[in-house]
Amino acid sequence: MIKIFFVLITLVLTSQAFAFRIEYGNNIIISKPVYEDLYIAGGTITINAPVYGDLVIAGGTIIINDTITNDIILVGGTVRFNGFVGDDIRCAGGEIRITKNVNGDVVATGGSVTIDKGVTIGGLLASGGDITIDGNVNGAIKGIFGDLVINGYVSKNIDCRGGKITVNGNIAGRSILAARIIVIGAHAAFNNEVRYWNKQGYVDFKLSLQNAKATYDESLRINTGEWYYLGSATLLALCWYLGMALFMILIFQYLFSATVKKAADTCFNRTLRSLATGFLFFITVPVAALIAFISLVAVPVGILLIFFYISIIFLASVITAVVTANWYNNRTNSKWNYWKLSFVAFGIFVLFKLISMVPFAGWIIMTFLVCISFGSILLNVNWKRRRHNAAA
Repeated sequence: MIKIFFVLITLVLTSQAFAFRIEYGNNIIISKPVYEDLYIAGGTITINAPVYGDLVIAGGTIIINDTITNDIILVGGTVRFNGFVGDDIRCAGGEIRITKNVNGDVVATGGSVTIDKGVTIGGLLASGGDITIDGNVNGAIKGIFGDLVINGYVSKNIDCRGGKITVNGNIAGRSILAARIIVIGAHAAFNNEVRYWNKQGYVDFKLSLQNAKATYDESLRINTGEWYYLGSATLLALCWYLGMALFMILIFQYLFSATVKKAADTCFNRTLRSLATGFLFFITVPVAALIAFISLVAVPVGILLIFFYISIIFLASVITAVVTANWYNNRTNSKWNYWKLSFVAFGIFVLFKLISMVPFAGWIIMTFLVCISFGSILLNVNWKRRRHNAAA
């Protein structure tokens, strides 16, 4: 990701040397080589030609069949990496499959993530419902999983927590395993110390310990039952959190009622354009802040941009809930008043928080909804009138 920031900074400062390309639509096929950074938002996206730059992409079904020489940042439903990747992958998806080598690290979150047999990647930082590693990992593995299966070779340490962990591969580094169920397969091999916790309190490592020792560690225990599903550790904090959310909804609906009403219609009529606009917004603001910091004379502007960006991230669910409530009001022609709109938005906010905790599919849904909502708001800002007033 840092490389992407520096590429974009150089693009702004020396626009003759670099360029970028933007594509969006329902069905996008890239069939010719791309020699710049590529940004895509669409329904079904297929890349059948090499991209000699960074790839930033959001879509429903994404299939990458050729080489990407630099970083990939991706959000999608069904995702296939069928081409070599020269640098890092940062991705979130419902179903993610990697079938070719990745030269850098992989950071992935998804309903299911699979690394095929014969595939080699760098390090792996992942979380998801079902993670299957049939290939080789040259770095370390760290993450939280519903069901993790390791069948390949891991050259460094692993730190894995989840519901069920199955090890049937070779681990060269130190291992930390914490799960309700831990299964050691016939082909498992641990070449360094192992610390573990499971519900039964004991794991039969069989012949898998190669000059290594396995130690049961109670400090790794996984506790459940807290208020994690709404982002709070205590009931008092939960009440405060929901109260502040309602307060922000009331303020936002009051101050921007006309804009969100128009944005709600834009969400429906220009969904893909709203998605692309929102996606680019979340990329360009931190880039602009970084440029401001590098320029030194604009450091105060950079600080304001960072503060603005962090505030927007914290309010993303609130703003999306308000836009969604207005969308429903417009589509059903309900003609709700201010108070009813606000309380419906509050109910939608709580629903969104619950959806976001569905393993990985929830975060994908929320990412799309937030991008569409922010994009629709930006599309309804009267930029021309503001420029005219500034000129006057």
